[in-house]
Amino acid sequence: MKHKKGILALMMFISILISAVFLTTLHAQTQIRDLFRLNKELQEEGYFMANFEFKMMGMVYWLDHGHYFMALTRLDKLHEQLKTREGLIKVPKFINKEAELDFYLNLQNSRTGAFMDDSYPYCTYNEPTENILSHLNALAEETGQPLHLKYPLKYLDEINTPEKLKTFLDDVSNVGWIASNFPQTTFVFARSLLSYYNGEGVIGKHNLYNFSLEWKQALLQWFYTNQDPQMGFWGPRSRASGQLLKKDLNNTASIIKTFVDKSGNDIYTSLPLRYKREIFKTALEVMSEPMPSGKDLDEWHEWSLKMGKGTTMLTRYLWKNASQNDKAEAKVLIENFVRTTFERYYLPDKGAFSYYPNSTQATLDGTGGTINQFTDLGFYSAKKQNELWGNLDKKIVDLGANNVSTLTDRDLGLITNHPEINSLRFYVTIPDIGNLTSGVYGVAYPQKTPVRDVMDFTPKVIHWLDTTSQSMGNWVSKQAIIQSMNALEIEEVLVYEDGIPLEALNDFLQENNKLVVLGFDVMQIPRYKIVYILNG
Repeated sequence: MKHKKGILALMMFISILISAVFLTTLHAQTQIRDLFRLNKELQEEGYFMANFEFKMMGMVYWLDHGHYFMALTRLDKLHEQLKTREGLIKVPKFINKEAELDFYLNLQNSRTGAFMDDSYPYCTYNEPTENILSHLNALAEETGQPLHLKYPLKYLDEINTPEKLKTFLDDVSNVGWIASNFPQTTFVFARSLLSYYNGEGVIGKHNLYNFSLEWKQALLQWFYTNQDPQMGFWGPRSRASGQLLKKDLNNTASIIKTFVDKSGNDIYTSLPLRYKREIFKTALEVMSEPMPSGKDLDEWHEWSLKMGKGTTMLTRYLWKNASQNDKAEAKVLIENFVRTTFERYYLPDKGAFSYYPNSTQATLDGTGGTINQFTDLGFYSAKKQNELWGNLDKKIVDLGANNVSTLTDRDLGLITNHPEINSLRFYVTIPDIGNLTSGVYGVAYPQKTPVRDVMDFTPKVIHWLDTTSQSMGNWVSKQAIIQSMNALEIEEVLVYEDGIPLEALNDFLQENNKLVVLGFDVMQIPRYKIVYILNG
């Protein structure tokens, strides 16, 4: 009888323990959703929030390692801080770049050298440090001074041998049941170390910390070995079974650039990228998943990340070896992503993009990420469009030359009546097919559409960057976006929002005797061309 009571008590204890763990996870997930909402608000209000997502991941690490009290206490503390704004840093309006450089240099932790609160787990230190160092590097280049930190990057001493490195990589990559229930896992902190290899990191570039050749080879080999052959992906593995837990597109998209260049060529002959077809297929599966149905910002955050990174991965690194069927399927998904980006993230009154859907404020993360994706899609390059979608010369339907005395709706209907046309660009002469952003007189939209032409939104983005007080997002800096935008030669042109400007076009025709019109689809691909010549 006593034995039965003992078993019953044990079963009750286990049930209570399981329930407590379940409720703990549920509570954490609820608070995390609200913290993402607060992060959005604070970014829009100009607070420094560059390490927010890494703090969140640090608490997931604690939860997954059984430090429930530590994680939930810190979660409550962070939630209260973000609600009250107490102790948060508001980014000032800088009088010059030198002042901005000093501001960010002063954020470095004197004990660790990391740009991260050292009361959070060690695994969180490197990623925010890399992000801020990237911004500091851009500022240092603009001010013409070398990048000197206030303190050495001592935190890297913890992983500076191949043995220490492998222990760290295994720790953050093998996760338990709790971590598997969150959109992102601590595997991101393993992936972030690859910046020493793929040319994105500032630490190696400026010799801010030196690792041995053996260390670098151990890092590369660990990732090469840990690619999943069925999916082709990298990602977190179950601590219990060793199996891949999820189709981690976000981290796979970052890892792949270590093994192939932007043209899809292998970087290391001894370690060529494997399972290319499997990667492409798995990416299509993930990107085909439906958009979030609710308003949870963490779900939308995850969706926009996987779509953006998936688009970049496919078009930069895998397109060369993909089948025509896979390319066609990807193009449909990408077109829908472009439409959604403009519908939910573009703010016409700001002329820039938000990081969260249906927001009222544009952000650096939203704008910088979107411009990078559009660049990868060939929005600004005929060469890139040819690589992705085929020869543009063969895709443009030439509607011929039309002699007119006065331009009418019927005349323009020859090009505007094609449903795939999203925008029209007007030229004086037939433009060079390799440079369709030059010599543009104006832009118009034949039908109501959320998708803007590059000649419309790009100058507005540049203006927003020139006027915003934001300087650093969670993932990208203002200076880095400005540097990438400076490479684009897009001049501001007339934009006609409300249909076809017949009167203005007739005035243009009378003055120049010719009007060339090109029709573009939502991917900024030229589809139709027509020339109107004024009757002599």
